[in-house]
Amino acid sequence: MSRFATLMFKTLAALTALALLAGCSSLSPYSTLTKLNLTLTTSDELNPDLNGRPSPIVVRLIELKHPVAFENADFFSLYERAKESLEPDMVASEELELRPGETVTLKLSVEPGSRYVGVLAAYRDLSQSQWRYVLQLTPTQLNEADLILEQAGIRTRNATLSKADKSS
Repeated sequence: MSRFATLMFKTLAALTALALLAGCSSLSPYSTLTKLNLTLTTSDELNPDLNGRPSPIVVRLIELKHPVAFENADFFSLYERAKESLEPDMVASEELELRPGETVTLKLSVEPGSRYVGVLAAYRDLSQSQWRYVLQLTPTQLNEADLILEQAGIRTRNATLSKADKSS
């Protein structure tokens, strides 16, 4: 092999190694990214329609700098005009649809500046459901949350376990 070809091979190998290391650093437990492992579980009786049949629900995850505007806004302001209603606190958002009896686990890398994730669920009967929930994030760490969406609204699985532990 010529000297030029050897040099090119070594350069290419070094660049490949650097690219692989850079990719691994985002998965590293020592990463400076804020991460959220979020499990959303829906009950079999989720979001009943007028005939009592379970129905799918639209869920929005809204990354926030501060939760105050999210906690105080009405549902339709958040659902139809989130960007305007939450300015300057809204960082990013994502929407998904969940079916009754479904479990979804999301592994999210949260945008820099996000300290909270607001969960907004479009229940058919808003007045009888807990349609919003706020998750506080610990920056630069892996955060985990396990939420249940049921007929009465959004709740955390951990809170239910805590209540059960207290009653025994």
